[in-house]
Amino acid sequence: MANDPANQKQFAEDVAALAAGSGDSYGNLGDPKGDFKMPSVDEVWKLIEQMDGISDEEKANLKENLYNPQEGSAEDFMRRYAQPGPVHSSWDYAIFFAMIAIIVLLFALFGYKLYKSLMEKELKKKEKLKTKQAKKSKKTN
Repeated sequence: MANDPANQKQFAEDVAALAAGSGDSYGNLGDPKGDFKMPSVDEVWKLIEQMDGISDEEKANLKENLYNPQEGSAEDFMRRYAQPGPVHSSWDYAIFFAMIAIIVLLFALFGYKLYKSLMEKELKKKEKLKTKQAKKSKKTN
């Protein structure tokens, strides 16, 4: 469900409908009479102060969020934080493949230089051996 955009949209719509008080049967889960009253910020803060398992830093953060809520609706929150992951553009892939191509070309260049150097050394070794054999054959004649 977390990666299903259709379910995320439905969830956001359900939350918005419950927040608006659409009279749905789910809206009164905690209150059988149906006259639920949202607690005030001060009442919520008093409850938070009574909690033992919360550090002072967390309490300060909660107090800041209670008295100075961030602007934006539930839809903005869902849009901002419910993304399944980063979305890559074609430029991202093009840059990635260009970098891979440059690295491959560098390896090919260094490989070619190494091959050329080794072949030159072997050629020089053969020429040296030929000159030694030529000198040896001149001595014996």
